[in-house]
Amino acid sequence: MTFQRIVTGVAASAACWMAAAQQATPPTGAEETPFRSAFTRADTDSDGKLSKREAAQLPTVAAKFEELDRDRDGLLSLEEFGAGYTAGS
Repeated sequence: MTFQRIVTGVAASAACWMAAAQQATPPTGAEETPFRSAFTRADTDSDGKLSKREAAQLPTVAAKFEELDRDRDGLLSLEEFGAGYTAGS
């Protein structure tokens, strides 16, 4: 085996190990959580808020919509939604 092949093999192995390590690292910051994922799916117009019509896709949230809408703007922000979200909503 030539020196160049050895170096190429070592570099390829290192790249594979680095890629595997990155995939194993949990996300930080704005990582996808169950409630964030549910919010994103329900936010069909992608405006970052849920209308009553969008919230209707999640019966538990829809039932508490008025209570969760703390600023009374007729929309649920991610924060307002998160306060009332339960898994499986």
